[in-house]
Amino acid sequence: GVDERFKQSHRVWIVRTRERLFAIYARCTHLGCTPNWVESENKFKCPCHGSGYDREGRNFEGPAPRPMDRARIAVEADGQITVDTAQLAQCPRGGVCEFERSKDYYIAV
Repeated sequence: GVDERFKQSHRVWIVRTRERLFAIYARCTHLGCTPNWVESENKFKCPCHGSGYDREGRNFEGPAPRPMDRARIAVEADGQITVDTAQLAQCPRGGVCEFERSKDYYIAV
């Protein structure tokens, strides 16, 4: 699911799929607005210009040129999960997603 507890305080969503746990940086790649998670539609929706993103942050509607960025995520020795928004991975338009290649941007579950 999508955990919104850290959207206001840290501008990230924590997302868990069957295979991975990752942190999406909550900034639309169109003009930088903060999208909302719309549970009933199973998507992130930007209130500014209507860009839509799937659960993994990949754009599929509206003017957003590429997927949302992901923040570095790790499990510390004490079991705590840390997210570093100073280290973001991008997915360039039509290119290979940096966050898919590096284990620094997801935790296998």
